[in-house]
Amino acid sequence: MKLAGKTAVITGAGRGIGRATALALAKEGCNIVLAAIEADQIEAVADEVRAIGPQALAVQTDVQHKSQVTALAQAAFDRFGAVDILMNNAGVAIHNSIPNIKEEDWDWMMAINLKGTFLCTQAFFQHMCDRRSGHIVNIVSRAGKVASAKFGAYAASKFGMLGFTQTTDAEGIEFGVKATAVCPGAVDTQQRSENHIDNRETLLQPEDVADYVTFIVTRPARVYIGEVSPIAQYLKPLPSGGFLKPGI
Repeated sequence: MKLAGKTAVITGAGRGIGRATALALAKEGCNIVLAAIEADQIEAVADEVRAIGPQALAVQTDVQHKSQVTALAQAAFDRFGAVDILMNNAGVAIHNSIPNIKEEDWDWMMAINLKGTFLCTQAFFQHMCDRRSGHIVNIVSRAGKVASAKFGAYAASKFGMLGFTQTTDAEGIEFGVKATAVCPGAVDTQQRSENHIDNRETLLQPEDVADYVTFIVTRPARVYIGEVSPIAQYLKPLPSGGFLKPGI
């Protein structure tokens, strides 16, 4: 197992990409600290991790609040001593045209998606630099690279995440700390189903993204992966940000 004895902190860990990644890393021997607002969900995932073998700790956390993020970091350090991997995955989305974006919706997306990533990174970054080892993986989105209509607030938060990831990497590189942005296309999650009507066959599964994350964090220290952008293999991206099936 490539991550035996390591510890990962995952936000938004109660479902979707967070849960799938927790289980994937656990299969590589990694202990998992699960953070999310929904305590019952992360407790259930913690049981799944323990059934695989590694240790798990569930910490109810709202990443937009610094006091709760500080408590998350302290709980992780108290339990495991060191943190090797941080995955900033907590995210929210409400899509609307620019004239109809509510200020409170804008603020909410910025608070969870962007500020939450900042607060969690800040809570663990110096620790990783002091140890001269660590990997921060930010689940951004294709919307952080190519914006679309009605994605104004969401895309703004995700473009910000991408820039912050690049800054994190630039500051961490001399200390042996890596930062990677994962920018997946549409993923079959509960959040996606609440905002879109899709043919599920055209979507990535959370496990697909988890496989990418697992690959990234198990590379040797000499291997650098700054960004990956997985999409469903039978779709091809358009310059406008949409997709066409091959042959169309």
